[in-house]
Amino acid sequence: MNVEKARKYLRKSEDCDFALIGGEYSVRESSNTDPYPPLIDLAKSFHCNIVAPVNANLRRFPNLAKREKGYSSMHIFNREGEVVAIQDKQHFYSKEAPWFRKGTDVRVFDVEGVKVGLLRGLDILYPEYTQRLKNVEMLFFSTMATNDMMLELAKARSLEHQCYVVMSSFIGKYVGMNFLGNAAVIEPVFHITGNMRAAYQPKILRHLTQEGMIEADLDIDYIRKIKKEHPI
Repeated sequence: MNVEKARKYLRKSEDCDFALIGGEYSVRESSNTDPYPPLIDLAKSFHCNIVAPVNANLRRFPNLAKREKGYSSMHIFNREGEVVAIQDKQHFYSKEAPWFRKGTDVRVFDVEGVKVGLLRGLDILYPEYTQRLKNVEMLFFSTMATNDMMLELAKARSLEHQCYVVMSSFIGKYVGMNFLGNAAVIEPVFHITGNMRAAYQPKILRHLTQEGMIEADLDIDYIRKIKKEHPI
């Protein structure tokens, strides 16, 4: 999904606090333009925190013309269009490795009082990476997948982190592969009866496999309650 399509869908939505934009925004891989200005404009136009996968770009890496490796990352642009969070990817497919350098840290970001984590692609597979995000209340995940494996992993992360997972997935044909556009909002489910604590199959609040938009109201107080009452 490009920015103009995202703009079309956001026009149809009610006021939103966060929007995860699917696709890929980059210099050299998919376009020759700086992706920051349209994403900044999107955030400011809709007064919304925009979460997007952004690849190596000239703002961070002015020597890209000399084939300097950049980062594959997730960004958050706040309502004023400021970049308030960047998480660089650490695990790559063989085709990605020549283009990107490995990120070095894993962070939990505070955005408008919500603890937010950012995940991209293969990083979701690695417990030594994902466990460093165990305190998040909302986890944004962008990926490319040809089957439901990434969706199942997103459900598992929702349960083990006791957080919402908001997921987008590239859709369509790219590099000779057909990608399944799983987009979902996932909620962990916990219950306590007497002295028995139980965790249930995470609930998929909304799910879409075609290009479009889904909306959900997320109860962060619920997440804080289960983290307190059902600590893992």
